[in-house]
Amino acid sequence: MNTNPTPDELQAALTRLIEGEAEPHDDALVAEMLRARPELREQLRQQLQLDALLRLEAEPTAEAFVESVAARTQPPADDEAAFLRRVTAALPTASSDAVKKRSFRGNWLSWRPLTAAIAGIVLGMFCTSMVFAYVGPSLGKVLTLLQDSFESGPAPEVTGLPREIGKWSGDFTEIVGEQQGVKPASGKKMLRFLRADYEGKLKPEGSYISDVYRLVDVRGYRREFGDGGAVAQLSAVFDAIAFPAGESFDCSVSLHALDAETALALRGKQNANIARESLAMACSNRARLDRDPKTWQPVSAEVRLPAHTDFLLIRISVDHSAKSQRRVTFDGHYLDDVRLTLGRRAPLP
Repeated sequence: MNTNPTPDELQAALTRLIEGEAEPHDDALVAEMLRARPELREQLRQQLQLDALLRLEAEPTAEAFVESVAARTQPPADDEAAFLRRVTAALPTASSDAVKKRSFRGNWLSWRPLTAAIAGIVLGMFCTSMVFAYVGPSLGKVLTLLQDSFESGPAPEVTGLPREIGKWSGDFTEIVGEQQGVKPASGKKMLRFLRADYEGKLKPEGSYISDVYRLVDVRGYRREFGDGGAVAQLSAVFDAIAFPAGESFDCSVSLHALDAETALALRGKQNANIARESLAMACSNRARLDRDPKTWQPVSAEVRLPAHTDFLLIRISVDHSAKSQRRVTFDGHYLDDVRLTLGRRAPLP
């Protein structure tokens, strides 16, 4: 058993448990990690609650579904029966027998062997790093692999390409609250780009693009994209202070599908040609930042995943777009609400 799993490995194990496709030692891994890391205990209960909500009714109306999801953001129930009552009340009318049957199937304390090991320590909190949702029939279930508004966790490492899976890294940045007339898009924090270089960069002179990266392990989700029918989608929002009229700045996001050998070789490497070494990649159109600090600008990209994808590398950038202004520093440029999802498309012929 892996005694030192990464956050992404833990999330993958948790997903397999909830979906009923556990691999050997998944239950013991998650249970042990929950004992050792109190901050994960609350995450799991709300994950299971949300999954229970979705299982209560195969085809709820949109209105009832929204109300039901809203219910799970209320203060935690004293027990799971109270949670089920809130959800059942929000779902479409059904016979009492049918509700009882659905409620039994949705009872998260009786689903998986995992609960025998962890029932006494699971508490309750919404998990922002891995959640599930249902969308239209063209996509089916969507897995949210990452959802980060920088409310918790350490500041990104200043190493350029990531040295660890599941952690932000890149050029010099910091996590800040409201400043210079810019308020976070959500929550109380956001990421601020500071410089276009990182510690130990071989040739920092002339750098004018500030990047942040994150390596996400998707090996646990192969059943979702093994047939070539899955699409990874990355979105984020950007903002900037009211910069001088003679200056201009662009922002973009990109996704790179990598095999394990390439991904692990990239970690911490300098001057890597990521595009050339990717199985597949996609980059958003470059968006020009406006000068209104009150408006956040959304940017997104998506890539269809080859069946042998092991990792996704996220790259998010801001740059000096005018050649005459290019410099290594950034005065007030911000990132928030990064989200990475895995959805379905019809497999290509």
